[in-house]
Amino acid sequence: MVFDLLEIGRTNILVVSIVDTVLYSDSSLYTTPPPTLPPMSDTTEFNVNPKLQRTLSRFQEKISTGDFYEAHQTLRTIVNRNVRSKDFKNAVSLLYHSSKILLKSSQPATGADLLSYLIEVYNDSETVVSNESKSKLIELLSLFEPTEPTLKNVAIEAINWSIKFGEHKLGDPDLHHIIGFKFAQNSELAYEAEKHLLLGNTESYPLYLELIWSWYLEDPEVNNVQLYIRRIVLNYLCVQNFKNARDSLSTLISRFIERTPSATHTELTQNNQQLYIFDNQPVLNFLQLLLLTIEAKDTQNFQRLVGRYVKDLNEVENVLQMVGELYFGIVAPKQTNVLQSLMSGLFK
Repeated sequence: MVFDLLEIGRTNILVVSIVDTVLYSDSSLYTTPPPTLPPMSDTTEFNVNPKLQRTLSRFQEKISTGDFYEAHQTLRTIVNRNVRSKDFKNAVSLLYHSSKILLKSSQPATGADLLSYLIEVYNDSETVVSNESKSKLIELLSLFEPTEPTLKNVAIEAINWSIKFGEHKLGDPDLHHIIGFKFAQNSELAYEAEKHLLLGNTESYPLYLELIWSWYLEDPEVNNVQLYIRRIVLNYLCVQNFKNARDSLSTLISRFIERTPSATHTELTQNNQQLYIFDNQPVLNFLQLLLLTIEAKDTQNFQRLVGRYVKDLNEVENVLQMVGELYFGIVAPKQTNVLQSLMSGLFK
C-alpha cells in the first residue's frame, strides 16, 4: 500500500505517518517528564543475589576508575556464560543494572550495547511483555540523551520485541510513548517521534496534538490549517483510534476559530454534535461529516461523502480507501493487510 505526501508550499506533510521523511519539531513542547516508573534499585545497592552483587560491585568499581572498556567486556563475558547455560534471569539482571550504570556515567554507546543485549535475551528467552519486563526498558531508554545516535536502533529493537511477545500488534503503547517523548526533543527525529506518539498511550495524545499545532503555526499560509488537521485525524482513524481522531478534530477546529476570527463559518447541530461549516475550508467540513458517518456506520453516506468532496481529497485517496475498509468493510482493489503495512513501514 502506498501512502502519499501532501505538498504544502515547500513542506512535505504526511497523511499517514509511514513515509520516510524528517519533519520539523519544537522541542519546547516536550518539557513534561516521561511516564512514571516503578521504583528501581540504586546503582550502589543492587537487589540481587550475593554472587551478582559482587559482580556488579566490581563492575561499578571499574567504571568509577574510568576503566569502561574492561568493565564492559568483562560483564559481557559473564553474561555470555549465563546465556549459554540458559540462566536468563541473572543475565537480564546483570544487563539491566550494568546498562543503567553506564548510561548514568555518560557512556551511552556501551550502555546501548548492553541494552541491546538485554532485548536480545528477552527475545531468546521468549520473555513476554509485562510491567516488570518493559519497565526495565522504559527506565533505560529514559536515560538516553535525545540526540544520542544509538537511541534509534535500541528503540526499534524494543518495539519489535513488544510486537513479538506482547498483546499490541503495533507495539507496546508505553514503550512507544517514552520513545516518542525522547525523539520529539531531537529535531532530526521528528518524523519518528510522530509515529511513536501516534501509537503511544494516553499521555502521548496531548504531545502529538501540540506537535501538529506547532507545525501549523510555523506555516505562513493560514488556510493550510485543514491539511494539518487532516493529518492527525486520518492518522488516528487509520490506527483505529476514533476517540483521538474526534477529540483532535474538535480541539484544533476550536483553536483555529479562536485564532482566526476572519474564518467565516456556520454553526450547526447534528446528532447532538456541534458542527462548524466553513466557507473556505472544505477539508474541515469533510472531516466533521466523515466522523459522523463513521459513528452512524452508514456505508452509502460514506461513499456519497467522498464523491462530493473528491476534488478536495485527491491527495489522500489511498488513505480513504483504508478508512473505507476499516470502518465500512469496503475492500478496494489490490488491498494489502493494513497492520502488516503499518508495521513494515514503522519498524524496519
